[in-house]
Amino acid sequence: MREDDVAHVADVADMVHLDYPENPQVFAACFRHYPSGCHVLEGDDGKVAGYLVSHPGRQDRPPVINQPMSGLAEPFDCYFLHDLALGASTRGRGFAGEAVRIALDEAKARGLSRVVLIAVGDAHGFWEKQGFGLLGDGLLDPAKGYGPEARMLVRPI
Repeated sequence: MREDDVAHVADVADMVHLDYPENPQVFAACFRHYPSGCHVLEGDDGKVAGYLVSHPGRQDRPPVINQPMSGLAEPFDCYFLHDLALGASTRGRGFAGEAVRIALDEAKARGLSRVVLIAVGDAHGFWEKQGFGLLGDGLLDPAKGYGPEARMLVRPI
């Protein structure tokens, strides 16, 4: 990802995550604090068609939806797969699995032993197929804004 991709990433997020909107400042903050965890997927037309936003963090301080991070929560005890979205034209082509591999590799490079994420909507089954399972009971503080069906998932490395 490059800084000028942030607006396009926000556009993809708006199309994919209808029930979980995040303003462009969220993506800009993630890029600013941990650019090596931010990736875009270009479609056949050369435009941003998907993205991965990830970063090291703390399991007890997950990202708050639609709120830009002021910094990375330290000391790190996990690697957050903060957000992954693929536009319709990119689905079913293995890109999501590749994004998970990127996050796993980045976590390993940082010396972290697990990747954590918050599954929303009907994505739980997808994440289970990617090797993620509930972290404890998976429940989140409602103040984080993810909704009652959201669950925190983990995949050991």
